Amino acid sequence: MEYLRGLLYSFTSNENTVTMAVLGIALMAGLMLAAAMYYLISGAYSPIRRQVLRMRSATVNSPTEPNYKHYLESTLTKVGGSSIFEGALKKDQETRKLLIHAGFHSENALKIYYSLRLLSLLIGVALAMVIFRLFPDLSTMVSVYVILLIVGSFFILPGIALTKLAASRMRKLRRYFPDALDLLVVCCESGLGLLESFQRVSNELRAVHPYLAHELGLVVKKVKVGIPLSQSLEEFGHRTGLEDIRGLNSVIVQSIKLGTGVAETIRVYADEYRDKRLQAAEEMAAKIAVKMIFPMMVCIWPSFFIVAIGPAALKVMEVWDKAF
Repeated sequence: MEYLRGLLYSFTSNENTVTMAVLGIALMAGLMLAAAMYYLISGAYSPIRRQVLRMRSATVNSPTEPNYKHYLESTLTKVGGSSIFEGALKKDQETRKLLIHAGFHSENALKIYYSLRLLSLLIGVALAMVIFRLFPDLSTMVSVYVILLIVGSFFILPGIALTKLAASRMRKLRRYFPDALDLLVVCCESGLGLLESFQRVSNELRAVHPYLAHELGLVVKKVKVGIPLSQSLEEFGHRTGLEDIRGLNSVIVQSIKLGTGVAETIRVYADEYRDKRLQAAEEMAAKIAVKMIFPMMVCIWPSFFIVAIGPAALKVMEVWDKAF
């Protein structure tokens, strides 16, 4: 304990700050010990552990035996239904979805993201220690606020950056989608097949719209390796996260199932989408008048009143000074 206090005194000479830091470290150690004991005890008496032991004691020479299959399915069901695993998996799925929307399709993207988040947290702790070293006379309350602000900011910074990247990429895909849709209509009506049209549009858009070109090319590659077209289009919609692209995928799959012309279906969808964009533009234009009220009241009208009424107000003040 004395060594720890001496180490903390090397960063700050404030007695209250050192005491708060020691108490915080002791609290974290106690919480970690309690969590370790909880997981140790719950693991010793866990039904999942008992099920695994039953699987080990069972005859597993043939993986297709009914008993082994029953034990395996039961254990996996219990593991998946655990509240801890369920919450962690749900959070991981949401994070992975954001990573995919941001364009990170690698299998290790989630691990890299969590590593960067941990690194950011350590950088925040190091920065807080440097600040305490530079300003040793900070009060206890200010020190606590500084620690919470810096460490909390660095901890949530990767999540904010990931959300911004995903939103930016989705916005670019939404802006590029009408051009790709028109080119797709032209390619399909010129006699190319659906996959050839996707590949041609991907090649044409690679220089100006690289994100959408990559996604279209990925659809073609997935179909070529044996994945069904409907599944490839569904994954295309999930990767982009855009309802417009999901709508296009739905009408293409429906057209293929019903045996109607894909080119005519895409043409109809393109016309409807063009009307939808026109309505959205008209809606945004109608909102401009309402949005201009606040900047006019804060920025324009005060200046106008100063210019219009200012000279008269000065004249009135001058007359009152002479009169009284």
